[in-house]
Amino acid sequence: MCVVSASAYGTLLVVWCCMFALTCRICLQLLVQLFGAHNLDRNWNGEFQGLYDQPAFNPHEIREANAQKDKLFAEFKSFASAVAQALVDQLSKPRDQWIIQPLDQQMGIAGGEKFIVGQLFCKFARDDKGIYGSDELAIKMAKNEIRNTNAVLQIGVFQLHFSLMACHRVRGHAVITTALLPIDPRQSLVYGSNDGGKTVVLRNSEMTEMVNRVADQLGLLSHAVRGQPSDMKLSIGADCEGHVSAEDGRH
Repeated sequence: MCVVSASAYGTLLVVWCCMFALTCRICLQLLVQLFGAHNLDRNWNGEFQGLYDQPAFNPHEIREANAQKDKLFAEFKSFASAVAQALVDQLSKPRDQWIIQPLDQQMGIAGGEKFIVGQLFCKFARDDKGIYGSDELAIKMAKNEIRNTNAVLQIGVFQLHFSLMACHRVRGHAVITTALLPIDPRQSLVYGSNDGGKTVVLRNSEMTEMVNRVADQLGLLSHAVRGQPSDMKLSIGADCEGHVSAEDGRH
């Protein structure tokens, strides 16, 4: 039997909180040493969206805009590659010694463990839930997400935005890195599903119109979704997500 007085419990709680805060500071210092404070604090998504929102009319402006994009892509790739390498390196250590800890509440259905490093969202491309049939097929699916995003970007639907993404192969592992978006999946989802198709939403006419324009360009027909009302039809895969950010209003 163990009896702890209220004062002793309060002391233990204070000690635990101090140790937790110290651990967080140490981890943050290590992250800064590994990746640099500038990279960790940098708003990758804001810079990326700003470049695509910036108008370019004449050849000189187009060249300047493309040069800025290439510079941002190279810097993002360098930072994201370093993060992916660190995530794979720490796999050989006990989980409690990982510098980058996985999210307590994992988002989405597919994919492996997920992490946030600065303004970067990261996940391992793994078939840990048996959706794809193998890890290699999960990796192909993740790479297809990037190919599909590039295809839609080339269509150039005005005011339809996408995240900055990269896939990194490190010693047999695949890590997907994405610029962190200013969205709350519980509140900002207006098109598609974020739980593997169990629930599907169509809440924003502007987003629906943009997606339909993309589907028309790609030759995709609208379709019903199993388990949903017959009048609810999507023009793309049900597990694709469309969000409207409450922070910047972007679709």
